[in-house]
Amino acid sequence: MTEKNEIKTRNTKQKETVISIFSAMHNHPTAEMVCNEVAKVDPTIGRATVYRILNYMIKKGTAIKVPIYDGADRFDITVKPHFHAKCRLCGKVMDVTSDMKLPKVSEAFGFDIEGGSVLYYGRCAECLKKIN
Repeated sequence: MTEKNEIKTRNTKQKETVISIFSAMHNHPTAEMVCNEVAKVDPTIGRATVYRILNYMIKKGTAIKVPIYDGADRFDITVKPHFHAKCRLCGKVMDVTSDMKLPKVSEAFGFDIEGGSVLYYGRCAECLKKIN
């Protein structure tokens, strides 16, 4: 028996469409942004279906959710541990590599790290150019 909000594991045309579109978006989109892109390709795919598929991808480990404290959560196709930075002017979210490697954190604290989220806020280079 399948739970009400669970997507069946079979590949459907809708799931393939959503995953393909999301995977091609390298801008850390919100679910709404994914919905808008999906609607351009197949307007019959509903908002709830897109949300369920994104949550399915998170559950399966093929995407991560990036919590944004002053706006809508973003989704990322890059699942390896990394940080993010968000421009407070334009809202762009970017991947950040860390100088402090996770094994060193694990070693220092004796902690088995399975994941996490770090979000830096500031102004991106493009917005700084506009200001100056």
